[in-house]
Amino acid sequence: MAPPSATAEVQQSNRKITTYTNAAYIPQCDRSAGVQDQVIQADTIDAAVERILDELKDNTSSRSSRENVIYFDGWDGLGASAVLQGVAQRLGASASKEELARAGLHFEKIIHIDCTKWQSRRAMQRLIAQQLGLAASVMDVLNQQDEEDSYNGADLESRDVILQVIRETYQSMQNRRFLVLFHNGSSDEIDLVNFGFPLQDSGFHLYPSKVLWTLQGSFRLKPRMEVERVLTKSTGMTGVFLVAASRHEKQDPHVLWSYLVRQEAVAAVARNDTCRGTIGLPARVSECFLYELKLCGMGRHFMMDYDLATHRSNYWICDGIILPQEDRDVGTDYDDVDGCWREADALQREMQLDVDYHRQHLPYHLVACAEITPCWTSPTYGIIQILDGATHNGGMFQHFDKIAVLKLSRCTFSFSSPPFLCCHNLRFLWLDHCQDQVNDDTDRAAEAKEEDVRRCFQRLWVLDVRYTRCDRILSARMLDLMDHLRELNVKGAKDLDMGSLQGRLANIRKLRVKGSTVSCSCSENGLFLDMNKMELLEFSGNRTTMQGGVANLSEISTSSNRLETLVIIDGCAGIRKISFRGCAELKNLLLSGLFEDLCILDLSGTAVKTLDLSAMTARGLDELLLNDCEKLCAILWPPEGRRKTYLHKLHIDTTWSAASLSVAHGGRVPSEFYWCISVRDTRFLRSLVRVKEYFFSRYVNVEIFTPAIAFGSGKDGGAVDSRSSNKKQQQLVNLEQRPKDSSTYVDIADSFGDHNMPLLVLQESESDGDAPTLTRIWPCPRIPSSGRLTCYMHIQDHQPRRTDESPQEGGETSISIPDIIGDHAEVLHVHDSFSITSIQGSSRWYYLSWCRVERCPKLKCVFTTPRQLQESSDIVYLLETLWVSQLPEARFVWDWRQFGNSSLLHYLTLLHLDLCPRVIHVLPVHYQGLSKLMTLEIVWCGDLRDVFPLYTDAKSDQHQQQKSTTVEFQNLKRIHLHEVPKLQGICGGWRMSAPKLETVKIRGCWSLKRLPAVSRSSKSKKVECDCEKEWWDKLEWDGLDVDHHPSLYKPTHSRYYKKTMLRGSVLI
Repeated sequence: MAPPSATAEVQQSNRKITTYTNAAYIPQCDRSAGVQDQVIQADTIDAAVERILDELKDNTSSRSSRENVIYFDGWDGLGASAVLQGVAQRLGASASKEELARAGLHFEKIIHIDCTKWQSRRAMQRLIAQQLGLAASVMDVLNQQDEEDSYNGADLESRDVILQVIRETYQSMQNRRFLVLFHNGSSDEIDLVNFGFPLQDSGFHLYPSKVLWTLQGSFRLKPRMEVERVLTKSTGMTGVFLVAASRHEKQDPHVLWSYLVRQEAVAAVARNDTCRGTIGLPARVSECFLYELKLCGMGRHFMMDYDLATHRSNYWICDGIILPQEDRDVGTDYDDVDGCWREADALQREMQLDVDYHRQHLPYHLVACAEITPCWTSPTYGIIQILDGATHNGGMFQHFDKIAVLKLSRCTFSFSSPPFLCCHNLRFLWLDHCQDQVNDDTDRAAEAKEEDVRRCFQRLWVLDVRYTRCDRILSARMLDLMDHLRELNVKGAKDLDMGSLQGRLANIRKLRVKGSTVSCSCSENGLFLDMNKMELLEFSGNRTTMQGGVANLSEISTSSNRLETLVIIDGCAGIRKISFRGCAELKNLLLSGLFEDLCILDLSGTAVKTLDLSAMTARGLDELLLNDCEKLCAILWPPEGRRKTYLHKLHIDTTWSAASLSVAHGGRVPSEFYWCISVRDTRFLRSLVRVKEYFFSRYVNVEIFTPAIAFGSGKDGGAVDSRSSNKKQQQLVNLEQRPKDSSTYVDIADSFGDHNMPLLVLQESESDGDAPTLTRIWPCPRIPSSGRLTCYMHIQDHQPRRTDESPQEGGETSISIPDIIGDHAEVLHVHDSFSITSIQGSSRWYYLSWCRVERCPKLKCVFTTPRQLQESSDIVYLLETLWVSQLPEARFVWDWRQFGNSSLLHYLTLLHLDLCPRVIHVLPVHYQGLSKLMTLEIVWCGDLRDVFPLYTDAKSDQHQQQKSTTVEFQNLKRIHLHEVPKLQGICGGWRMSAPKLETVKIRGCWSLKRLPAVSRSSKSKKVECDCEKEWWDKLEWDGLDVDHHPSLYKPTHSRYYKKTMLRGSVLI
């Protein structure tokens, strides 16, 4: 029979901790795994380090690489972490390579991987990359993948290694002999080969590389069976199992054990060299560990639940282990107490004690007996059984007035005059299954002891009430006394009035209410009023009392700006609204179980990064509000069947932007949309794919803010580099929305007469004496007001930062729009983005009717061909307005590919293009043309060759061989072409027909040789053509018989039609 591992038991007589260590015991692992079991004799950390260094010395007799992977278990699990740290110090920078070589340790690289506080395999890979000093590009890969995983909603624990980083690690360590010292904080063996360490490839080295590792961190007292389980199911990496044992069999094991605890404390302090206070004092750290182990022993021996998972740090502080137990006044500086709690939390993360193990495998009759035995307990004084079950209010605690932590179980006493009033140092009080003893004598005694009650409860820091009546102990009178209460836990209460908490507990940090029946005697909106220091709130498994069929408590809300953690498991029945709007520090959120009545969830203004609703059942959830959630990356939705078939309202804003874009150009205000989504990264939109069915029945407003890029300030802050063929920087002044009397050219603009048409002014920055060039443009139609349900989408930068430098070259962004959004968008407005390079996605943009893209200096193309396109798909079929402006890098408006029999731009009525100097083609069309197009306007596009390159396939080529093709534009009325010098034809070399054409205005299009054929009906007026006379005289005509003759036009020529005559003149 295997002896017990190092545990502690409490002897009630002297309260001494006794430990057991068997030096002769060697763990018996699965022999089929081929693990060699070895014992090293050592009584100190230094002695163990020397023995392990002997094991690591050069050895050419190893038969396999497995024998070079060594697991060290310490002394029954204790001390292993300290020994590995000692080995690292001995082999660190202080030892030269020559000294190591003389000692037989020919290691070129020592890698110390301390994953005591385990996070994930990805976090371990990052630590390895830092230890090896890999290139910054490798760290960028890790950062980018972490960011990508955040937007995919992957939790931290599930993030695995990255193949590219594995390759870099392998290349860094290849042909080098190394030693890895690995503190494995996980619950599994980890094969370092999977992280890029070439353990099986010794290269040209005579001696192999080695690994020394231990499991689950410092202060480990895991059962031996747990270690054996890990190695039994292991990857087969480990070949040697080392344990340490005392050299002196007759030595008191308690002496060695106490020494090891102190050394583990020293190692913990060394790992946290930046910490101060208690965690920086090894003696205090070891005392905390021994205290916790004592509670484990007491709990196991007396079947007492100390709930260490909840109260671990509370015991340390309240019983004076971390906070000195001197007698403080009530007015003590409690900021110092806050620091103690932070230290306790940090220390708690250092200790990996398996507290649950110490309560396992107990006989049922012992557990059942303990659950019904009345008693009181204190870690300092042990456990006292109360034989008659009732405590007398007299002198039961008169000899225990120094008690700081007290738990009473199944006791009966007067709650208004409890027996522990003489305990003036009481900081922690736990009442479990206690009953109130009510009679006239106790009530009169309570009145006489009012001052004692105040002195006792005023000093409380922690109050835990479980399965005990709360009407007295948590009455408004009692809560008014608990000025410094930091933590309140209530479980299993039948009569908890949450209204009694309102306006009280100003110093509360943690509030837990679980499995209770609650009511509210105050306004729900102010339930947690004045609890501005609250950091944790748990409200799980509760039920509300009903009055007239209506829940007495229907809302949970707070705006505490210090709240960090929220836990609601099995949401309170009757709760219809949960609101934590304005809780700026809220980042840890656990919502799971049944929320049968929940309708509204408002987490606006919080720091939640991943909103995980996947464990919820909320079939009534109708509104989700996430405004001003700047860190939000993903939403994990409940699966179908556990959520409502549609969500009535969804508001999301992750952009830091106070103003919405929706109202621009006639758009709706956000309040008019059921769904209003503003994001700083389109990757967030992946979260909406899971609920794509909602898009079929809702108004949706989508706003995308790309990262801001600094740009040059210029004279008026509006400079853009058009990069035209003459290489001159041009400056655009758009007077479309100019303030009154604010423009240099306001007098010239007024002279044009038609104030409804915007005016563009282009001025050469490299002055050659020419006057500014001005031209009227057709106004962009306002966003259509549709009676049907609509999806609006806006894309722009955050507010750009002005500097005196030129635009940055980096910071490029590719916008990827999920199909479900692109396929339902009716309005697309992309503007003022200095980083966006492309708008990617496989969407057909079928419902898009209004599109405006402007002032995006790095955008290469507006539309890309869908990646997966069916033979007869309709692409941008309903688009009516396409307005493209100031895209200096764009080569195409549509990066066109093969369309097959797809329909394209069937309803387009207005096409506007300005200041796109590199655009070569605009839109491909079939020979049927654009039947709905009414206005065509292109201004200052120096490289444009064709507006509508004719798309041809095998079938249309055969058709064109049979007859000459004329591209028809049946409704085209207006053509405006200004400074498009390379334009050879609107439809390339193909003829063009526009029977309803009314006006043509052309300037600076010297390569254009043809105008469209028009109608020669007697009812038709001649087409007015405003152009240069010299250009008109060189046009080519096909003849009157094909409606292509100069007599069908009415030309008008400006008096000054050449650029050489523009000095001091204005073109009209």
